[in-house]
Amino acid sequence: MDFVNEVDYIICTSDVDVSRFPRNKIIGNVDTDFINNKYKLFKLLHKNFLLPDTYKLDTIGEAKEIVKNFPDKEFIVKPIYGTGGMGIGWFNDDMEVNCSFLLQEYIQGSSISSSFLSYSNHDITMVSASDQIIGSNSLGASDFSYCGNITPYVNYNDKLLNISRKISKMCKLVGSNGVDFILNDNKVYVIEVNPRIQGTFECLERSFNMNMAEAHINACKNVPVNIPNVQKFAVKLIPYAIKSGYYGLFNSSYVHDISECNYLFKKGEPLATILTDDRILENAMSRAQQVQKLVYNSYISKKEKS
Repeated sequence: MDFVNEVDYIICTSDVDVSRFPRNKIIGNVDTDFINNKYKLFKLLHKNFLLPDTYKLDTIGEAKEIVKNFPDKEFIVKPIYGTGGMGIGWFNDDMEVNCSFLLQEYIQGSSISSSFLSYSNHDITMVSASDQIIGSNSLGASDFSYCGNITPYVNYNDKLLNISRKISKMCKLVGSNGVDFILNDNKVYVIEVNPRIQGTFECLERSFNMNMAEAHINACKNVPVNIPNVQKFAVKLIPYAIKSGYYGLFNSSYVHDISECNYLFKKGEPLATILTDDRILENAMSRAQQVQKLVYNSYISKKEKS
């Protein structure tokens, strides 16, 4: 905030309260509560697209009654606001809640995210789709935590473009945006809309050799952006602490978002970001997994640290 009057633009990412900043400084979407509020978004979209059944509730008792009426379905519990899969868990009768929440039908399938640029008329240029890595046990994550992406998505489906374009117009989006989907056989379920630069931006920059911040600014200014041909596969992994302690994270061209060496990680906290790329997907993934092992092998217990 000390420098807000000196910068050209403010680009908001996830978990940022846009209202803190002067509107004339923000380049991108400003009025996003109807999108960030997952129930408001459901009410806006469910008549036009396929979405999981979703209920806004205040008590677990209400949830139990609904679940009992659908014995063939599984359900998850979500906070009304939130990103990165935080606070999402499987419904069970012993849960305790102290505020309103969402009960949502669980849809089995592939987690896919679209990334696109929206212009002043809210039409879009699709950048790419990506595989989302969600709740990976090997990365120490809880069931629905965001663990990274792989770009580009190989089995591209034109429905992703068509739905993304319609949602951009309905939500009046500008700049870099994305939609999270579940692909279940031939069905495409809309899960969330991300009215901002997404967690895929590092992968997109590597896959397409382009500057996503520049693309976002140009799209907001209604300057057409040409998407280069894909050059590489990119892999982003976010390993979570498997046990509490210190991690001797090292400087590497593959490891980013490193905390201070004396930071005590709690079990389940994200440790760092691993980024790799290669013209062959298997090579990029293999290298990312090798780096992941090095990150976990850097573990230092509290006893050893002292």
